[in-house]
Amino acid sequence: MRVRTLLLALSCLSALFLRALPAAAHLAPILIDGRFDEWQAVPTLAMDPAGDGASSGIDFQSVQVANDQDYLFFSFDVTGEIQLDADQQLRLYLDTDLDSGTGIPFHGIGADLCWEFGWREGTFRTGGISYDLNHADVGLMAGPTVSNDRFEIALARDAVPAAGQALFPGGTVRFILRDATGGGDVFPDSGSLSYTFSAGAIATESIDLARDDPAHLRLATYNIENDGLFAGGAREAALERLFQAMDADVFIISEVWGHSAAAVRAKVAQFLPGAWHAVTRDGGNVIVSRYPILQAWAVLAGHRITAALLDLGADRETDLLVIANHWRSGNADEQRQLEADAVVAFLRDARSPGGVITLPEGTPVILGGDFNLVGWRQQLDTVMTGDIVNEGQFGGDAAPDWDGTPLALPVTRHPDARAAYTWRSDWSSYYPGLLDFVFYSDSALDLRNHYILDTRTMTALSLANAGLWAQDTPLGSDHAPRVADFHLISAPSPVPGAAPARVATLLPNHPNPFNPATTLRFELAAAARCRLEVLDVRGARIRELTAGEYPAGVSHVVWDGRDDAGRGVASGVYRARLVVDTPFGPEVWSRPMLLLQ
Repeated sequence: MRVRTLLLALSCLSALFLRALPAAAHLAPILIDGRFDEWQAVPTLAMDPAGDGASSGIDFQSVQVANDQDYLFFSFDVTGEIQLDADQQLRLYLDTDLDSGTGIPFHGIGADLCWEFGWREGTFRTGGISYDLNHADVGLMAGPTVSNDRFEIALARDAVPAAGQALFPGGTVRFILRDATGGGDVFPDSGSLSYTFSAGAIATESIDLARDDPAHLRLATYNIENDGLFAGGAREAALERLFQAMDADVFIISEVWGHSAAAVRAKVAQFLPGAWHAVTRDGGNVIVSRYPILQAWAVLAGHRITAALLDLGADRETDLLVIANHWRSGNADEQRQLEADAVVAFLRDARSPGGVITLPEGTPVILGGDFNLVGWRQQLDTVMTGDIVNEGQFGGDAAPDWDGTPLALPVTRHPDARAAYTWRSDWSSYYPGLLDFVFYSDSALDLRNHYILDTRTMTALSLANAGLWAQDTPLGSDHAPRVADFHLISAPSPVPGAAPARVATLLPNHPNPFNPATTLRFELAAAARCRLEVLDVRGARIRELTAGEYPAGVSHVVWDGRDDAGRGVASGVYRARLVVDTPFGPEVWSRPMLLLQ
């Protein structure tokens, strides 16, 4: 009787402890892109004591949880840099029916789902039977795809992993994070954490696939998976519909293994009639362009990187440098680092007299393709910031944009969904990932409409409007195309009837980088009405700094690092955008700014 009484008391204390843990609820529009912007508004659910990690060096720090009507989201951080999908033993134990007598027993809960991130597999236990799962069974998305010390994941709320049993039968879940190496950290140290779903829904605004302005330059990058353009049948028909929906001016096409650039040009002209030009200088990428190709280079011998200089025509006073990339895949981190270093060195050469290539100052640059960034984060940092690793071979660091700043990388999503992956195979163990990128020099280019064209997440109305079928993307390739439209910020055309020389100049802000404030300056040749605003990396306005009449000369405006609601914004790259009314229409200037908190 005494033992029974003691066990009952312990059980009651355990239940009381579990009930006492937080069961927060937070509705948030999370985009799994590895950038964590939306998490700024989500409170931390719990902190883990420092220094209780194992020999693996992995020590949990904190966790945030949120949901929308479709997904349950987690964000957690650890000490050190790890790869989420390999080389570690992180696990998530998720008790969705709040019954410790069902599921996999661990730390007082019965985990209906145990997900092993490094093994890229999970176990779902229901009715006393365990079922092996892959990511598609639970709608799992994770980011970033590169190594990091912070991660975000999503699990589909409508998932039915096995035996007709829903993953989330109720409105509250309990969970535990664990490093399963010997003596590894467990978060929380005892008991579990709870989260109650927040009611409500968050609408996702649809992105129109058309250009905002027909004059915008459109580039699309697409890995067509093993010469898919020439597959014939249903697959080629799907690709034709996708190409027609994109209707780009410039295509970067990867995985062209067995066909010439001329054959690819002919196929694109079959899909989109008109005059096309094409070139390749490597064994897999082809650049196809409506604009004449002036010159082309192999950026790194033996690697899949082709650069081409495009003639944008008499109505624009600049050419365009496009670099097509298909970097080494899988565990080839050293090879990818060589490729990243080579691209930065090529851009440094282009900005300097002599060498292989010399470009006029301000020539716009776009890098696109399948970068296969699935390993070390350093490769992403190198191509963005110019931090060269193999300096003995490629020379010293070199900021890749003309104004000494990093290249811009937009946050791009699917047209009708808050999803940012460009590669997805429901038959692979690897998680949907962000492998395809578009980087650009935002000192010379202003990003406008942009999206990742995955038909699986588009609405029936959007598909019908674009002439697409729901399975076109997976039929065409395991990659989704990435599309970006640009406005050139270079001086206007000198053709007859065009505007005279620009009446405004947006000068560099100071300091840059900055914290907490920076001064923006612009110069007017004559009095004019001006609007000065701050945009985030997606091109969305977060702050209007001023709007009104300004005299000729230099004017100064301070940005204090806050948005229109007075909230401090996160660290990152922002753009100052100056719009000046002139008799010939709006004159637009844009400059990047780097806020470091």
